[in-house]
This record gives sequence, C-alpha cells and structure tokens, in this order.
Amino acid sequence: MEKTIFKYLEFSLPIHNCVIIPDFGGFILNMEPAAFLSNGEIKSPKHSIVFNPELNHNDGIIASYIAKDEKISYNAACKKIKEFVTVIKTNLKDGKTVSFGNLGSFTTDAEGNILFAQNRSIIHPGLFGLYPTSIKQLAEIDKIIVRDKRNLSIKYTIGAVAAGVAAIALFITPINIKDSNNRTSQKADFISAITSSLSQRNSEIVKDLDNKTENGQITNTAENSLVKPKSGRIYYIIVGGEDTMDRANNLLSKIKKNGFNDADIIEGSDRYRIYISSFEDKTQAESFLDSFRKENPKFETAWLYSKRNN
Repeated sequence: MEKTIFKYLEFSLPIHNCVIIPDFGGFILNMEPAAFLSNGEIKSPKHSIVFNPELNHNDGIIASYIAKDEKISYNAACKKIKEFVTVIKTNLKDGKTVSFGNLGSFTTDAEGNILFAQNRSIIHPGLFGLYPTSIKQLAEIDKIIVRDKRNLSIKYTIGAVAAGVAAIALFITPINIKDSNNRTSQKADFISAITSSLSQRNSEIVKDLDNKTENGQITNTAENSLVKPKSGRIYYIIVGGEDTMDRANNLLSKIKKNGFNDADIIEGSDRYRIYISSFEDKTQAESFLDSFRKENPKFETAWLYSKRNN
C-alpha cells in the first residue's frame, strides 16, 4: 500500500502543486525560474519540494485518484490512506528513516519533529532536458564583429579585382552580333507565346467563376465549417470540499457570504469541492493562487485542482 500512495503522490504533485496526505502533512511544489548571471551564465529553472505538517486536512486529491484508479468508493480510499499514515507515524516514532518513493525521505529530530529531505536527483516533467548554458558578453561580440569586417573587406577587394578582369575579357572577346540578335528574337517569341497562353487560361477561369456564382455553386467554407475546440484541462482554485452535496452547499453558502459570489461546486469521485475561480491556463491559475493566499489568510490552504475538459 505504501508504494501505491507514493505513486499517486508523485503523479499528482506536478499537476496540482500542493497535495495533502490527511493527518500527516502537505507537499508543496515550488518552481524557480531560470537565473541570468552577470558573467553570461544562464542557470536552468529548477524546483523544490517542501513538506508542511500543518497542512493535514483532507483535500481529496490522492483519495480521488485511488478511488478512480482502483474503482473503489471515496470513503474506502480514505480508509486506505489512514492505514498508510498509521504505519508511517509508527515507523517514525521508532526512530526509523522512512523513504517516500522518489520524492525523498522522512526522519525525526530529538524533539520528535518530522523532517523531510528532498531527493535532489528527481526531475520535474516540465523541466526535463533543460541544462545550464551561457551567452557571450557584448565585449566579446564586438571583437568578433571587427574581425568579420576585416575579413569582408578582403573578400570585397578580391571580388572587385575579379569583376574588373571579367569586364576586360568581355570587351576583348569578339561577339557574333547576328547570332545574338537571332537568340534574342527567339526568346521574345517564346515569352509572347507563354503570355498569350496565360491570358487565355485566366479568361477561362474568370468565366468559370462567374458561371458558378450565378448558379449558386460557390459556398463560404469558412462559415459552413465547424471548428472543434481542443480539449484540455481546467484549473480550479479549491477552498474546501465535502463528502455530500448537502454539506457542500452549506459550505458554499458560507464562502459566498465572505464575498466570493462566483464560488461554485465541482463534483468528482464522490467528492464535492468548492472553487472560487477557474482557468484554462495553468500559469495564470498559479499566479492567481499565490495572490489569493496572500490576500486571504483565512484560505491559505487553498490549492490547485486540475480536471480534463472533455
């Protein structure tokens, strides 16, 4: 069962950025952008995983994945998670180091506090293939441009000399004027024939279009064609959840009384979640979530929930 929980945690964390194991703690994924240093070095973006034992309420993410994947009820999934947490806490209490899959490991200090050590070798799916690099500074580029200008100057000089020699050769070499005139006449006749053929073809096309227009055969394909929207994901800012619709509606009413009139309920895997906003772009959703947590300390445990839009 432990490996199963690890699997769902590793899968869901890059999607939701914050995943909570009830009665144990929350895992938060922090993304750091690329860094540009003064020496021209560019450090690739990186991520870090933080564990917060204060986030111990049930956000329903892992339970929903378990219920859907194993085709069991939501309550049965929660029971499995509870059994898992009991085993983990017992091992930590006995002073053991608990490996948390590929994410890292847990230990306890002398005071009994839970400590998390991230596995630095794990790669975020969105950062795969990105490595540190560097760019040349302006001073180095200026030097290269100066050298290129010198090389071009030499090339132009050689080219000019070659052109002069070719011009002299043309004046010296005798030309058969009669033969040249015959070739020019042949080219003119050939071009005239092509022009006449193209003009005749254009006239036929115009007449054909006029006939189709009169007969109503031409249709506006842009208006008649149906554009199917691409399916993607919708990202919801979740502030709460309940097991039943009645309890979810009661919680929704309380949240709306706090000024969030656009709040609504989204259902999934025997869980009813209350969201205050939704986005099609993950970056916008993450930015909104950060601002929302800062501006509303009461909802500091708000998290990002992703659902496929079919």
